[in-house]
Amino acid sequence: MIRRARFAASAVARALAAGGLVAGGLLAASASGCFTGSDGLFPPTESLYFPTVIAVSPGRTSLYVANSDFDLQYNGGTVQVMSIVDSDGLPGSRTLAEAVAVWVQASEVDPQVTTQQVCASIGSVPNMDVTMFPGLCAPIFYQPLVRDFATVGAFTSGMTLLPRQDSAGMRLFVTVRGDPSVTFFDVADDRDPNAIVSPCGQPFCLDCDATGDERRCSVGHRIGESSVTNVRGLSMPTEPTGIAANPQVTGDSIVVAHQTEAAASLLVNRWDAGSTVPWPTLEFTLRDLPEGPLQVVAIPPPLLVKAAQATITYRPGFVVGHESAPTLSVLRYEDDAAGSPPRPFLINADETAVTVQGEGIDTRGMAIDSTERDACEALQDPTDVDGLAQCAENFPLRFYAATRSPAALMVGTVEVVVSRTDDIVTSVTEFVSLDELVALPLGPSGVYIGNIINKKGELEKRVFIVSFDSRAVTPYNPVLHEVEGVIKTGRGPFGLAFDTGVDSTGALRSHMYVSHFTDSYLGVVDLDRRRSTYGSILISLGPPVPPREEQ
Repeated sequence: MIRRARFAASAVARALAAGGLVAGGLLAASASGCFTGSDGLFPPTESLYFPTVIAVSPGRTSLYVANSDFDLQYNGGTVQVMSIVDSDGLPGSRTLAEAVAVWVQASEVDPQVTTQQVCASIGSVPNMDVTMFPGLCAPIFYQPLVRDFATVGAFTSGMTLLPRQDSAGMRLFVTVRGDPSVTFFDVADDRDPNAIVSPCGQPFCLDCDATGDERRCSVGHRIGESSVTNVRGLSMPTEPTGIAANPQVTGDSIVVAHQTEAAASLLVNRWDAGSTVPWPTLEFTLRDLPEGPLQVVAIPPPLLVKAAQATITYRPGFVVGHESAPTLSVLRYEDDAAGSPPRPFLINADETAVTVQGEGIDTRGMAIDSTERDACEALQDPTDVDGLAQCAENFPLRFYAATRSPAALMVGTVEVVVSRTDDIVTSVTEFVSLDELVALPLGPSGVYIGNIINKKGELEKRVFIVSFDSRAVTPYNPVLHEVEGVIKTGRGPFGLAFDTGVDSTGALRSHMYVSHFTDSYLGVVDLDRRRSTYGSILISLGPPVPPREEQ
């Protein structure tokens, strides 16, 4: 078994050497470099620069990365698509991460296997600065993994992928505070990785009608910059931050929070070329919300909504968290389908008070888990209104939100209320409640749901909380209601994304990607408890570059 592992790792190393992924030389050069003003300078298109939000594609072939140009050294930020899978004769990030894990396992069986050999398997060397950049091996080059890029405005802060519901198609939406806008891309739909549908004709794609060598997205893809593209003549309010989407065949609803405006914007994404406006548009701005709306999460609608659509009234819901008010706001989307023309809008339908020890303000991340209800719905006939109603009522969604004052995870539920008249379902609505408070490391900044692989080789749900200030990611076990230690990261962990499923060999794998904002690199963490590398960074993609004031 060890011999096979060595052969596979050697093949990876040869490919890496050919592709030039070793980052040591560039790291040294970057440390001694100098910088000029930002006027007219194109951003680095195939390297990382203050990365913020990231997302794994549904088919797990691609990682989308937003670079924020936080210090305004350049004339914009970038969005990149990176290969998780092997492509163009080079290993993807999944293969690289697994090479390290396999060699570490080999070293535990054969004491003659050295750290140098482990790291050589990915074209790297042993890490000499594990305090700054945790991980066994030194960072390797990110550039050979980049498959496409585009230039956007500065200060990207939110990202969501939106698959088309009635056919193939995928769009990526990114909030850009520097414009302000929501910039959208047509991207490859890899829900079937063996039959990828791409607007570019290639498996990796970021189509925003880009122009120039820096591939700057056209104004038609920067939603909210032009008031002539929507019925109400609206422009995007300042500081768009969090974003979330509720997919629908008739028009996807997208809600964006505006941190300094006490407002939320509604975008509607339409796919059909026969629509009155066959592209995403800004439709409405809801003002006078509690102060500091920052994060948004969509409430997954129950399957009951589709089964009872002939008799039901349902408005898709979104939960908004605030940094300056102890409140969670529930917004609802009204499509105004009967209007001529339709003028969709949002309403502030409900507010849940955050009553915890301390101030209970500064909500910095939210996530909703529908696993239990999904399992119930999978056992029902999709037209069985009564059975699906029982699933909706008996299996509330799990709700998680992080607060900075105090530093804690708030645990609660999203309860579904089904209204009936003469035993006919007439409406469905949801309410958020909070039940539990779990202490966290200082400075929680994001909440994500993913899966680990337990020691039996089975997937188990975990809630992962990013703590930017503490250089940590905290896994929370929702079944046992307990924190499971801390995963140490580099400086300024920002976004998380998960690559969980079977690999090309049929083996179950689970990796967590971490964007490191402060030093501009990505880490890939092992989430397989069967291995000693669980909870550690297998590979770092960069090289890391400290902020200018530290150089």
